[in-house]
This record gives sequence, C-alpha cells and structure tokens, in this order.
Amino acid sequence: MQIYQDLLRKVTRSSKYFWLMNQDIESMDTNERKEQSKSLKELSPLAEAWDSYQSLRKAVRDTSAHMNERDETLRDMFRAEYDALCSELDHLVASTLPQLLLPPLATANLPAIMSLNAGVGGSEAALFVEEMTRMYTRFAEQRGWKMEIMSQVEGPGGKGGGGYREFTMKLEGWDEVYGQLQWETGVHRVQRVPATETMGRVHTSTVAVVVLPVYPENDESPLVDPKDVRTEVMRSRGAGGQADWQHVNKTESAVRLTHVPTGITVSMQDSRSQHQNRAWAWDILRARLAERKHAEEVEAKRASRRSQVKGADRSDKIRTYNFPQDRLTDHRIGLSITGLGHVMDGEGLAAVVDALKSDFAERRLEALLQGEEDLDR
Repeated sequence: MQIYQDLLRKVTRSSKYFWLMNQDIESMDTNERKEQSKSLKELSPLAEAWDSYQSLRKAVRDTSAHMNERDETLRDMFRAEYDALCSELDHLVASTLPQLLLPPLATANLPAIMSLNAGVGGSEAALFVEEMTRMYTRFAEQRGWKMEIMSQVEGPGGKGGGGYREFTMKLEGWDEVYGQLQWETGVHRVQRVPATETMGRVHTSTVAVVVLPVYPENDESPLVDPKDVRTEVMRSRGAGGQADWQHVNKTESAVRLTHVPTGITVSMQDSRSQHQNRAWAWDILRARLAERKHAEEVEAKRASRRSQVKGADRSDKIRTYNFPQDRLTDHRIGLSITGLGHVMDGEGLAAVVDALKSDFAERRLEALLQGEEDLDR
C-alpha cells in the first residue's frame, strides 16, 4: 500500500509541474518554448490520467452515498456501478499511472542479437541449444519478427542430430524485441534423462545465453570509431575451418574485426558474401562495445547497491528446465510453472517474459519513488 501512496504523491507533483509549465509557456522565447512544448507533450498523458483519477475518486464517493437506497432495484444498480468504478480506479492506480510515470527504456525497441552456447553436459547441452533455438524462433514467429541466422557450430554428433555447440541469430521487429528478450541473458540449466541413458538417471547440463541490443549505424553518438577497428579477411573453410587471416582482400569472404583499444574480436564466416559477413560482424562488435560501456557505467554508478539488484550477475543460473517434473523455475523472481512442452513451443515463454517484465517494472517504480537512479534491466 505504501508504494501506491508514494506513487500518488509523485504523480501529484508531476501534474502540478505540468500545470505550472503550461502557465509560463507564453512568456518564453522560441527555443525555450520548443523545449517546454516537448516536456508538456511528454507529461500530458500523465496529467490526463491524474485528472481521470480525481474524477473516478469523486464518482466513487458520490456513488457510495446511494448504496443504502431503500429501493432494492436502485440499490443493486448503484452497487454494480460502485464495483465497476472501483475496478477502473484500481486498474488506473496499479497499471496505467505506473506505466506513464516510468520513462520508456532507450534499448527496448532495438533489434537483438542472441547467442546460445553449450556449457557443461557435452552432447546433451548441444541438443538443448537446438531446442532452445527452436523455442526462441517460434516465439519470434508468433510476434511476426524477422529472424536471421548469423552463425552456427554443429554439436559433437555432427550435422542432423548433434545439436549446436554455438548458435547466433539476429531478431528484428516492431514489438520491443530487445525489451522482451533481454531477460533471457544468463545460464539456463536443464535436468532430464537423455535418450542414451540406460539406467534412467537424470543428467544436468547448461546453456549460456547472451542477448545484446543492436544499435543503428547512424547513431548520433557512435559507439566505435572505425579508425580503431582492424579489418582482416580470409577464405572461408566452412564451420570450424582454420586458415591464416590476411589483411583486406576483396576476393575473400570471411571477416574478422578487432577493436584495438579493447582487444574485442569478432569473426564471421557463415555467409558466402563478404559484405554480409562484414555487416554481421559490425552488428556484433557494436553490441559488445555497447554492453561493455553499459556494464562500466552500471559498476561506476551503482556499486553500492548492485549486489541487491536481482539478476545482476550474469554468471548465475537464472532458470531451470526440469523435465521429469515438467516444471520451469526462474530463480530471479521465484517463478515456478508446469507445462514445459508449452514453453518449449514458444507460446508458454510469453508468460515467463511478462512476469519478469512486471517484476522489473515494479522494482523500477520503487527505485524511482525512493529517489534512486532509474534501473535499466
């Protein structure tokens, strides 16, 4: 209840600020008026929602005064109206106002690069990489996203049955691609009986997932200076092939980029087109540099409370898929659901993502109301 009281105080202050800005705008010069108009536009939905809150509160009070009507028909009518108004008011306070108060995250609507890597568990881990890849692909298809395979390395069993040791894909769409997939970063643990297990013992294996936002090339604040990047190419030898890297030669298709200041290296050779490999390599390099910059900023600004933020350590096992129990557990928020088949088909993953987003929004709102710095994941 305290968080709602804090929320209403914050909204009240924002609404008053909106009213004061509206009064002063006529006395400003052109540049000031332009900036003020932008701020007013951003605050306008919140001010309107606050007006709705006040109107609903008044309507609830007015309706409650008629709850004891002698006429049973009138009494039932006012009670039904009262219940409907209270429900609308609850939704406004619990959902609409918090969403308007929280600014949208800058990275939410960006495309994403998702990389899955088999961890402990050998061939079983590689098989689960393939199953998780299918899960995310179906999740993307259900939202109408575009998915591109950037690179893949076959599992120990080889092509057609051995899964993947590594799989990297790029996903694009209009519906918060990175905003929905960022929660998948971390170590995923699977517990099940492998098909080759004759004793019926449960084996545990892991898959490490990394999700990075893809920043546009024409960003006003470029993340990387091309002068700092060394470009090398080679003739692709296929998955896992080895060759000597040489300096730029337009007849070669595989590309390796090295960011000299940080030593970050990205190699790409899955496409027969050097142009495509180069574009993918730059996407990954920009994403990795952005992630590095973000991590440094988080460490510098939030060191005192980083350990208290759920899911901050990406080396943690964030989720367990327990097949004998048909149960998924997300350890960051204590979520436990049954129906693994539904999750692995992609459809059931939406409920997990929604729960993580809701938990994050609540923590974001709490930090904002307490005057702390805004969270971004």
